[in-house]
Amino acid sequence: MKIIANCLHQHCTNDWDQLDGCGESHLSFCAECFRKVQLVDTVEAIHGVNRLGQIAAAKKDLVEAFNQNKT
Repeated sequence: MKIIANCLHQHCTNDWDQLDGCGESHLSFCAECFRKVQLVDTVEAIHGVNRLGQIAAAKKDLVEAFNQNKT
């Protein structure tokens, strides 16, 4: 299961598969917050996308590790 890692929007779906596609396999669009969401495959990539002020999604275990270690 792929989930959104770092969205703070109140009505965020949190489910990558519920997002609208953008024509690329690693990008989707969230209609709730009107932002692109990038699918990544490492905790480090989640941190990098987050530092840029963007939204990331990843496998659930990676998102859990990100949320445990974010500072």
